[in-house]
Amino acid sequence: MTDEAGHGPGDGAGPWLPDGELARTLDLLSELVVRYRVDDLKLVYCNRAWAGQFREDPASLLGRPLDQLLNDAEMAGLRAQLSRLGPDAPFLHDERPRPASRDRERWVEWTDRYLALPGGPEVLAVGRDVTERHNAQLALAASENLFRTLAESATDLVWRLGTDPPALTYLSPSIERIAGWPADRITGDVERLRGYLDDDGRQVLERALAGDQPPDRFDLRLQRADGAWVTLEMQVARLPDGWQGIGRDVTKIRELQTELEDLALRDPLTGLANRRLLAVLLEAGLARAARTGAHLVVSLVDLDDFKAVNDEHGHAAGDAVLQEAARRLTEGVRGADVVARLGGDEFVTVHETDATGGRAVLRRLAQVLSPPYRLPSGAEVVCAPSIGTADSAHHSEAADLLAAADSAMYAAKRRHRASASNGGGPAAGPPSH
Repeated sequence: MTDEAGHGPGDGAGPWLPDGELARTLDLLSELVVRYRVDDLKLVYCNRAWAGQFREDPASLLGRPLDQLLNDAEMAGLRAQLSRLGPDAPFLHDERPRPASRDRERWVEWTDRYLALPGGPEVLAVGRDVTERHNAQLALAASENLFRTLAESATDLVWRLGTDPPALTYLSPSIERIAGWPADRITGDVERLRGYLDDDGRQVLERALAGDQPPDRFDLRLQRADGAWVTLEMQVARLPDGWQGIGRDVTKIRELQTELEDLALRDPLTGLANRRLLAVLLEAGLARAARTGAHLVVSLVDLDDFKAVNDEHGHAAGDAVLQEAARRLTEGVRGADVVARLGGDEFVTVHETDATGGRAVLRRLAQVLSPPYRLPSGAEVVCAPSIGTADSAHHSEAADLLAAADSAMYAAKRRHRASASNGGGPAAGPPSH
């Protein structure tokens, strides 16, 4: 749940824990997921797979410094990543597998995301067991017989691509488990393979056939027999007559990474853009408006009497009102417009319009937000909106636009309170200059 101040996951207000559904998803993964503070390397969150290395429950590890838990190789990798991570490089993949904390025969590969939070920077790290791939890579340098023996039993996808003539000469049986196709359905002439790749994959294939070195590691999407797409992380080595490589199914981890990235840019309660994403989108909108001569209208919305809903009906009711307000705002604007939640009951919309469009925007927002809100209990409450707007024609900086809209919103709120006793409706201030 998010409180009136807008505190929620990842805002630095306290120990971060994912919501229930995401927490259950994280705990089902075999990948290791951990989050820690940069300043003192203390653990903020870990899933069951990460805690399981130490035969501990995740809750018992929170607050522990990582140097008390990790081995020397893992700490070396962590410090190497921290030396490169930062606001300008927020996402890094450690290409060197590290021995696992309690099992030196197990190898883990880490991907880290830097999170610049008000309470201090943190790092979200996802590690996956690459023991099979690590061992298979060593085996690829050995004899052909050993290569084929390992390939036939590997859970990852092992393949060979010849360039003269162009043909997929070998595909391990694991393709059937990964994609639902038997190997002989795809091997042979590369025209077969092209039919199972997306546009990006076909471009990589063409470059490889032309002799261009692919990236050391890249994702390739392959269509499954059921029509869905599987994402394979590929690692490739050159042969005298072509290429060979190993592909691992990373579909779930890529989906998780996308979801985790969204947590850093989206309000967890409403799914709207948060302050961080709003800042990026507003700057981009201002730059576009400066090029085209359009006007950018920023509207700041506050729901009057929202605190009374929380006090009288509980936070679950308050959350329902916020979610409904977010839905109304999203449906009430154009698809290209921006809707964000600043926290509490404050929302922001950003519209690109002409010189006379500000008042129309204001009227539309008041119209969609004024009807009563139905609570989960069945009761109805009214949270009339106070709205202030500002135009880029008078404020060319993002901070000035938001400040002007905020000032106009509070002026509208004062007018609303003054007229409430006389049966006045929602207050909407004129565009701020």
